[in-house]
Amino acid sequence: MKKVIVVGGAVIDIFAKPKDRFIMRDSNPGYLIKSLGGVARNIAENLARLEVDTTLVTALGKDEGKKLIMQNAQEVMLKLSIIPVAQTPTYISILDDQNDMVAAIADMDEIELISKEDIKKRDSIFQNADYVILDTNLKKETIEYILKTYQKEIYVDAISCQKAEKLMPYLRYIQGLKLNLLEAKHLSENDSDDIEQIAKFFISRGVKEVYITMGKEGSFFMSKTQTLKTTSQGVDILNTAGAGDAYFAGMIYAKVNQFDPIVYAHRAALLTLQSEKAVSDLMNIKNLENLTWTNI
Repeated sequence: MKKVIVVGGAVIDIFAKPKDRFIMRDSNPGYLIKSLGGVARNIAENLARLEVDTTLVTALGKDEGKKLIMQNAQEVMLKLSIIPVAQTPTYISILDDQNDMVAAIADMDEIELISKEDIKKRDSIFQNADYVILDTNLKKETIEYILKTYQKEIYVDAISCQKAEKLMPYLRYIQGLKLNLLEAKHLSENDSDDIEQIAKFFISRGVKEVYITMGKEGSFFMSKTQTLKTTSQGVDILNTAGAGDAYFAGMIYAKVNQFDPIVYAHRAALLTLQSEKAVSDLMNIKNLENLTWTNI
C-alpha cells in the first residue's frame, strides 16, 4: 500500500455563525461551533477516512486540543507523530449568513516550532513514504530541508499569499502545488484574468502540476502536457471551510489509486461543502465513489 506523510498544522477550529443576516461592525446574535481543523490535519484526516495509509507530523500542546485531535486520529486510523509545544494552535472564523467566511484569526505560531531537527528524527518515516504533503504554516527552513532532502513526489498547499511566499526559491522541487486564485495571482505577480498565463508562471519555474481553485468558478489544472479548466457544481453549502483541503485530499487519493485526480478532487470538495465540519463525517470511499461530478 502506498504511504503518505503530511507535515503541518493541526488546529482547533472555532466557527462563529449569525442566526440571521450578518451585519458588519455590529454584535450579531449567533452560534459558536468548535471542531478540528488545520490544513495539514484536514488533508490527513480526509486521506485516512479514504483508507490511505497516512501519517501526520504536527505540533500539539499539552491541552484539551491535543486530546481531541488524538482521539479523532484513533477513530479514523490516522497515524500521528507529535512534536510537543506549549499550546495547540487555534483558528477562529466568522461566517456570514451565506456560510461564507467574512474574516478569520489564525494563532499558528506554534507550528513554526517544527524544525528540520524534528524532521531528521523522523527520517525513516519520510524515507518510507511514497508521497509527502506540506502546508506553508511551516517555517521556511523546514520547508527547504524537506524539499531538498527527500526525492519523493512532494505536494504543497499554499494556504495564504503571505505564507506561500516562502515557496518561491524552491518551486522546482515541488511536484504539485495547490493554490486559490488570489494566491496564484499574488505569487505570479499577475493580476490579470488569464488563468492559463498565471499557471504557466509556476510551470516555467519547475512545478510539475499546478492546481488553482476558483470557488464557484471551478478550478484550473496545468502540467507540461495537459491543461484543464473545470466548472463548479451547485450544492447546498453549509460551510466553505475545509473544501480546499478536501479537494487536495481527493487529488492525492486519486494519485495513490491511479484514478483521475481532478474528478476525485471535485468530488471530495463537493462532499465537504455539504458538511458543517472542516472534514465531513461522510467522507469515505463509498460516498466518494457514488458522488457524481460532471465538468459541464
